[in-house]
Order: sequence, then structure tokens, then C-alpha cells
Amino acid sequence: MNINRLILILGIAAISFGSCSSDNSAIKIEAKSLSLEESELREMPPFKLTYLDGNPFDSKLLEGKVLFIDFWATWCGPCLHEIPSMVEMGEKYKKYGFEVVGITVQSGDAEDIQPTIDRLNMDYHVLIGDEETMSAFGGIYGFPTNFLITKKGNIYRKFLGVYPNKAEVVEKDIRFLLGLDEKPIEDIG
Repeated sequence: MNINRLILILGIAAISFGSCSSDNSAIKIEAKSLSLEESELREMPPFKLTYLDGNPFDSKLLEGKVLFIDFWATWCGPCLHEIPSMVEMGEKYKKYGFEVVGITVQSGDAEDIQPTIDRLNMDYHVLIGDEETMSAFGGIYGFPTNFLITKKGNIYRKFLGVYPNKAEVVEKDIRFLLGLDEKPIEDIG
């Protein structure tokens, strides 16, 4: 590990950002956002979930695309706050091979979730998550937890919580992963 990467990781660990815990209380957690060389990345775990209407979804359907996987909950204020920017980015970059996948967890049944989807105009894949999928992604300990996935299906970054310039960082990473920009953003704070 080179010294710049070590400094970046330590700097990230020193800064705390807000998110939600499953008991509906605000908690402070560390933001984790690591970007590595493609050869150093961990593969995204394959998953099969269902849409709110009960239709099946298989993550293999999105192979070859850059993905933003968003683990969120209907009762999580920070999750709901960042969804409009994800809707916008999904629309903006879809033509380049980018997709947003929202995985709602601990949010009740479809009738409880649908009003939130309608209110926020979530026109991307919204799936009902489960413990198995959360565990496969390494465990989800706060919301929102997001993953940026490369075209090759590897986890490029993990974001935990929200912070002021998160949408900017995500968009710059998306542009990099789509080949629209040459260099990703390094500073997440």
C-alpha cells in the first residue's frame, strides 16, 4: 500500500458522517470509500431478489453495466434525502450503460414501500432486500450503504452514510467508470 493511499484511508477513518441505524435513531459512523485498481477489487456478489410486484430480479441482467447499488430504508431520512440525486444521475447516465439499483430493507411490505417510490419518482430498479443479500455484500450496518460497481462486476467503492459532497464524488466516479473522464475523484471529505 503506498503512502498516499494510506493517508487517504486514515483521513477517511478520521471523519464521521451521519446515517440511520435499523432502530430508527441517527448514528455517527465512519464513511468508507475506497477505490482501488481493478485487479485489487472484490467481485460484487450475485443476488436474486424481487421487485415490489413480486416479479423476480437477477443481478446477472445488469452484467457489463456500471451500477450504483443503494441499500436504503423508507424510515431513513438520509436515505430519502439522497435518492433524488440518484434518480437524476440514473437518468443522466443511463444512455452510457449506468443503472441504479435500490434495495430496500427493513421497510415493511410492498404497500408500505410504494408510496415512497412514487413520491420520490424512483424510476430505477427497486427491490425488496433480505438478510442474505446484505450479508453477501459484507454486512450492512447503517443506511444508506451504497456500492459503485464496475462494468466487470467488481466493487469499486463503498459509501456508508451521507455527507455534503457525496453526490459530486459519486458522479465523478460514475463518469470515470463509464470512460467519460480520465481520473476519479480522490478526496471524499
